[in-house]
Amino acid sequence: MKILFASMPHPTHFHPMLPLAWALRAAGHEVRVTGHPDLTETTTGSGMTAVPVGEPGWYRNDTYEPELYGQLMSNGASDFLGTFDWPMTDAAAWSWEGLLGLEKVLVSALYAGINNDPVIDELVAYARHWQPDLVVWEQLTVAGAVAAELIGVPHARFVYGLDFIGRAREEFLRRHDEQPAAHREDPTREWLEETMRRLGGTWTERLRTGSFTIDTSVPSTRLDSAGPVESLRYIPYNGPAVVPDWLRKPAERRRVCLTLGLSNEIENTTTTVGDILAGLADLDVEVVATLSADDAAGLDQLPDNVRLVDFVPLHDLLPTCAAIVHHGGIGSRLTAVHHGVPQLVLGHGYDTLMIARRQEELEAGLALPANSATADAVRDHVARLLDEPRFAAGAARMRDELLAQPSPAAVVATLERLVDKQAEAA
Repeated sequence: MKILFASMPHPTHFHPMLPLAWALRAAGHEVRVTGHPDLTETTTGSGMTAVPVGEPGWYRNDTYEPELYGQLMSNGASDFLGTFDWPMTDAAAWSWEGLLGLEKVLVSALYAGINNDPVIDELVAYARHWQPDLVVWEQLTVAGAVAAELIGVPHARFVYGLDFIGRAREEFLRRHDEQPAAHREDPTREWLEETMRRLGGTWTERLRTGSFTIDTSVPSTRLDSAGPVESLRYIPYNGPAVVPDWLRKPAERRRVCLTLGLSNEIENTTTTVGDILAGLADLDVEVVATLSADDAAGLDQLPDNVRLVDFVPLHDLLPTCAAIVHHGGIGSRLTAVHHGVPQLVLGHGYDTLMIARRQEELEAGLALPANSATADAVRDHVARLLDEPRFAAGAARMRDELLAQPSPAAVVATLERLVDKQAEAA
């Protein structure tokens, strides 16, 4: 069987897909990974075969700031999407007018930047050449769905966090059907319908939902998805890594990890990393803070209980930790879940505060909005995670729930059956 993976060129969006790709390879299947040229090094560094599509230059000046994507997401689009009422607390945001505005921004800024014409055209051309039996596409990389529909094979939408955009699409369609026929705009359909027509195909809602969904989220935190869902156990992967000498020895004190992702900053707050580290100085802990050399150079004198590291593999660090403070990123959050580590999430937008509050309800961690993340507040929340046993117990329950999901090897067999069934029906 041939399987084509399609991802946007950001490592944290691609990494959750890799264990399934490895499992398929180990089972004897052929696997290719397609995406912008800037994904190539990440792909080949993981042991996968890359198929670059589209034009180079996704990242500017070796930083994670996309060229076209950044231009389209600027002028308020990024702020709008980041602060939209994803938890569904504001009726106006979820009205027909509010959801139509959301769809317009999603299509013009988010999807069009990731799935521009060169990407779609080259991905489709490769799919027609290689003829995969299945396409697995990261939930924002709808170019994969376009290619699969054009060559007539099943395709899976890969979800690695809350399916909040999928839920918004379902609510949009419900509101859409309530409108008079003359006012039933659908920006997503208009864009993809024209794309499919240009390439010789026809529109279907599967371009947004996939033939089915592969979901790595913990079921108790999951939002409902349209269509069938196949659960997949999240397997931590943080890229090529080496275990440092200091991590080969037992920690002398309770260890707390502080990681803020690739940006190394807390969004939507004036609190700095230095403020937080100073606030944790009086706790009897070792704080391991992941900061680049440039970011670390800008800090004042560090407290004695802080260890600064440029990079450390989270899947090796977190088993030694009693708590983690992070920005809500998928890799940080699910790696912590995998190892049963209580979490303090500094929620700043998109689904970060939603999932943090759900984890708080399940007593697996605490939620702190970034704009409330003062040094004192972070210190007090970390102290609670360390000193109240219910958080360790809640994190252990969530870990057990995650580990009970089907492994990548088990999902391979499921995918084989689905492809065989599709072939028999053809």
